[in-house]
Amino acid sequence: MKLFKLSFCIICCCYSQAIFAQGGSPDYKDGMTVRLDSTGKKYIRFMTWATFWARRTSANPGTAINGVAKNNWSDFSLRQFRFVTYSQLSPRYLILADIGIDNQAFSSGGSAGGGNTGNGGPAFSGTLGKKPALYLHDLWNEYAIIPDKNPGNGKANPASVYIGTGLHYWNGVSRMTSAGSANYLAVDVPLYNWPLVDLSDQFARQIGVYVKGNIGPVSYRWAVNKPFTVLSSATAFQAGSRDSSFAVDNNATGKMATTGYAAWQFFERENNQLPYFTGTYVGTKKVLNVGAGYYNSAEGTVTQAGNTTNSELIRHAVTLWAVDAFADLPFGGKDKNWAFTGYTVFYHYNFGPNYLRYGSIINENVSAAQNYSGNISQAGFGNSAPLIGTGTSWFTQAGILLPKTFSGKSTRLQPFGEFSLEKFERFKDATFTYWSAGGNIYLDGHHARISLKYQTRPIVIGDRQAFSKGSFIIATQVFL
Repeated sequence: MKLFKLSFCIICCCYSQAIFAQGGSPDYKDGMTVRLDSTGKKYIRFMTWATFWARRTSANPGTAINGVAKNNWSDFSLRQFRFVTYSQLSPRYLILADIGIDNQAFSSGGSAGGGNTGNGGPAFSGTLGKKPALYLHDLWNEYAIIPDKNPGNGKANPASVYIGTGLHYWNGVSRMTSAGSANYLAVDVPLYNWPLVDLSDQFARQIGVYVKGNIGPVSYRWAVNKPFTVLSSATAFQAGSRDSSFAVDNNATGKMATTGYAAWQFFERENNQLPYFTGTYVGTKKVLNVGAGYYNSAEGTVTQAGNTTNSELIRHAVTLWAVDAFADLPFGGKDKNWAFTGYTVFYHYNFGPNYLRYGSIINENVSAAQNYSGNISQAGFGNSAPLIGTGTSWFTQAGILLPKTFSGKSTRLQPFGEFSLEKFERFKDATFTYWSAGGNIYLDGHHARISLKYQTRPIVIGDRQAFSKGSFIIATQVFL
């Protein structure tokens, strides 16, 4: 009952604020743009968005938060903040910078320099919630070798080629590996769409050189990057331990990586000036794309030849690929403006033998509860679950934008659902699933929205999904 009252208050508060903002600025097409000449070809544009979460989570068995045993917990969090600026002083040149924070909550996401009460101190490893680090997400320059449109006559070229350099988000593998965080369909992403996240990349970015553009109906991107260094030392495991046969991240030899993605666009062409793929167009665009992509880096992980700290390391390539399809299809005419949004993707990941990574979004300062004697999840405590590993994954999501006659022209409603199926080499024939269901309340498109979602996750016991736990999330977002 308390959670219901809290949810109701948040929705009412956000609704009143968003309607006021909508009345002040009904048209976001140009956003916050400073034009530097009369033609508008020279400009600087600013974008910013922030997402707030209120969440109720059922904890993995045997969890303690800040040393106190918990079966569940409630929290507020700043899921993300972004400030992006990009400018074009010539049709040939573009520069983009993106800074922000992620995942600040009451007991996680803070910096080590948060002060005596702002970090874990001697009692806990890791950090608590104060003073999150504002860091660089993207910084890249781009030059148009063959632009989409001829600068002289404004006509579309049959093919285009752009080349860029820097810390960038022009990823391969899948559409969702370059998902735009301001316009998700279903609150967030499954996380395994970013297979290297915060290991050999910086929040899904690497430093390198990319090429992108269009060839007729085909949109493409390709990059050669230098992965960030990740070192895992040899460990002396217990006699008979199987852990030494599990691949772990270690790219000390410093091999380059290549990655690419291409999609055939059957209907309207999507804008690829920026790398962020849209999760849903909220009935404003007719899109049907089929794509495929990959990532490859030699000697990205290792296994040990023996169970000693002097064991020889056996190196393995990281080879990832995926195929996907995305549809955003309005129907029912302009007056009603129904729309179907759907996305499905199949991932095949090979990080080396039995590689597996557990993880979660915004896990608090968790540890093992004292005196707990029951089964615990092999993924650990809090809301951790198996996410990324050598094996296969299938993810599908779909949503229906209800007609304008249902909720009025300004406010739009969009229920959605998701399903995920994963199979990891480490767990042989076992499968792991989660599902979610929820909806979006668009007060002004993606510029002011409220989203609600219940999502499950697997609890792993004996190398199998024994049962599931879940989280209920209310998210609010403003995007300018």
